[in-house]
Amino acid sequence: MIKKPFVFVSLCFLLVSFQAIVLAADEYLLTEKTYKSLSKAQALLDAEKYTEAGRALDNLLAQTETGSYDRAVVQQTIAYLYSERGQYDKAAEAFQKALDANALPDNVTHNLRYNLAQLLIADGQYKKGIGLMESWLQSETQADNDVFVLLATANYRIENHTKVIEYIRRAIRNDADPKEDWYRLLLSSHMSLKQYKSAIQVLETLITLYPYQKVYWEQLAALYMEQDKEFTSLAVRMLADRLDLGDPQTLINLADMYRYLRIPYKSGQLLQQAMDKGVIKNNFDNMEKLSQSWLAAREDELAAQSLQKMLPMDGSGKTHLKLGQLYIGMEQWQQAVSVLEQSQALLKGNDLGRVHVLMGTAFFNLEQLPQAKTAFSKAIAFEQQSNQAGQWIRHIDDQLKKAENEQDS
Repeated sequence: MIKKPFVFVSLCFLLVSFQAIVLAADEYLLTEKTYKSLSKAQALLDAEKYTEAGRALDNLLAQTETGSYDRAVVQQTIAYLYSERGQYDKAAEAFQKALDANALPDNVTHNLRYNLAQLLIADGQYKKGIGLMESWLQSETQADNDVFVLLATANYRIENHTKVIEYIRRAIRNDADPKEDWYRLLLSSHMSLKQYKSAIQVLETLITLYPYQKVYWEQLAALYMEQDKEFTSLAVRMLADRLDLGDPQTLINLADMYRYLRIPYKSGQLLQQAMDKGVIKNNFDNMEKLSQSWLAAREDELAAQSLQKMLPMDGSGKTHLKLGQLYIGMEQWQQAVSVLEQSQALLKGNDLGRVHVLMGTAFFNLEQLPQAKTAFSKAIAFEQQSNQAGQWIRHIDDQLKKAENEQDS
């Protein structure tokens, strides 16, 4: 449930602001009488003597000229008083009068617009508050992340879910540790717009971060059912019912399920997100599952990145071989040579034979024919690679002979 935003405006800011303005340009000088009276009113506010402060400010207001700088500052002070007492409707009215005077410095006017926008939203005047806050944002270069959360919340109140998604996604991107409620707000808006694929992505994030919250598993199962993916829905429900949702292994099993259901990209996304958030360990077994997911999804670059991270964890050479094969498929010949050279001292048997064939292929495509012939010659000693290596050697000999004849002519 979305809570009503709470607005707190510091009264300490007020005295500092008009004291600073007194020292500024002549057009923003308070009269001595107004300055002294405001100082007395501030003292009453600090002492929480709001009734007395209100009377003093009303009397002072009557002594100022319409449209004057003095009156605008007094109206500003009255607005802070109302805000402190929780009378947001009256505070908003007073702030608006201070702005309408068009007598305050630009920086003060800018801050007042922000405060007024907060008050309007707190008072339930969502459309007006949103409009003013968006206008304020256009001239604000360093907006606090709370502004985007407030705008998302206010737009949720008026069921403008497209704007909710825009602002809450911005807040999530800006924060290293986004709040669970922000994701729930995003989820709710996607659901309201019937954007079920996006809602599933949000739920997968929530499950990664909060695997013990069974409600997210149930919602995920329901969304798969909504998309006529009954088997996936059933699998999610069974997984949630049979496993300890507080155990990170649950997420790994969910990723395994996605691969089994031939949705490898989701498996990779889930594992990567869980590792990035520290929910599951970046150990060899999990990294291997991640690389398998990316390979099955034909995300070669992501698979290569995973395999690269696995190299220091694997002393068998098999990861080097997998990465070398992948680089050959990606036609990244030099990278293939580099990683396969490292594997020669680690592998034996037919795996070593495969390494020699792959290195020969890479050297050939790098137009390094002598090195390619050497690699294929080593591969001949291995039964499973002998025939293929022999064919390559004959082809290379033909190429070398052709090049030699061209030089002679």
